[in-house]
Amino acid sequence: LRQEMGCKKNMIKLLLVVFNVVAVIIGLALIGIGAFSLYRYGDILSITESTFTNIPTMLMILGVMVFILGFLGCFGSFRENRALLIIYTILLVVVLMGEAVALIISLIYQKSISEKVEEALVEKTAEYIKYDNTKNDEFEDSAEIIDNIQEMLECCGVHGPETYTNSSQWSHGANKVPASCCSEVEAGYCNINTHKYYDEGCNEMVASTLSDNAGLVIGISFGFILIQMLGVCLGCVLCQRIARDGYKEV
Repeated sequence: LRQEMGCKKNMIKLLLVVFNVVAVIIGLALIGIGAFSLYRYGDILSITESTFTNIPTMLMILGVMVFILGFLGCFGSFRENRALLIIYTILLVVVLMGEAVALIISLIYQKSISEKVEEALVEKTAEYIKYDNTKNDEFEDSAEIIDNIQEMLECCGVHGPETYTNSSQWSHGANKVPASCCSEVEAGYCNINTHKYYDEGCNEMVASTLSDNAGLVIGISFGFILIQMLGVCLGCVLCQRIARDGYKEV
C-alpha cells in the first residue's frame, strides 16, 4: 500500500513538473504576445483612452509571473517542499484572477469598440488638422498617431478622405490630403486627382484590428485559465500527499 501511494505521489510530482515546464513556455508566450502588441499596435491601442489599452502590459506582467511561478513550481516539486508548493499554489490562483480580469475587460470592451474608436478618431483627426494649421506642440502627438495609423492600415481620415477635403478647417483645399493617405508620397500632402490614395476610412480598419486583438486576448486568457486550473489542482493534491508523509524543510 505504501509503495502504491509512493507511486501515485511520484506520478503527481511528474505531472506537476511537466505542467510547470509548460507554464514557463506559456509565460514566455505571454511576454512575447504583449511586447509584440505594444510594438506593432501601440498607436492603434492608444487611439482610445480605454482600459483595454493596458491589456498588452497586463499580459507581459502576467507572463513574467507565470514564468517565475513555473520555476518555483518545479523547484518545490523536486524538493517536495510543502511550504513552497503552498506559496506556488496561492500565487497561481492570484495569476488566474488576473487573467480572469483581463478576460472580463476584453469581453466588455469588445462590445463597444466601434463606438469608442469613432469618437477617438474624430477627436484625433480634429487635433491633426489643428496641428497642421498652428504647429502647436499640444497636438503633435495626435498628428503623429494619425499619420502612423493611416500609413500602417492604409486608410485615410475617419470614414475616408472627406474627413479632410470636406472640413472647413482644412487649409489645403478639397483636392489634397496628408501624405500618409497616399502610397506614393512620403511627406507633405498629396493630390487625390493625380496620386493613388487610400479611400477607405480608418474607423473600420482600427475597429477591426482592435476587435481581432480583443478576440486573441479572450482566447489566450480562456485557454491559460483552464490549463492553470489544472496546475492549482495538482499543487493542492501534491501538498496533501507530502503532508501525509511529512514534508521536507528548505
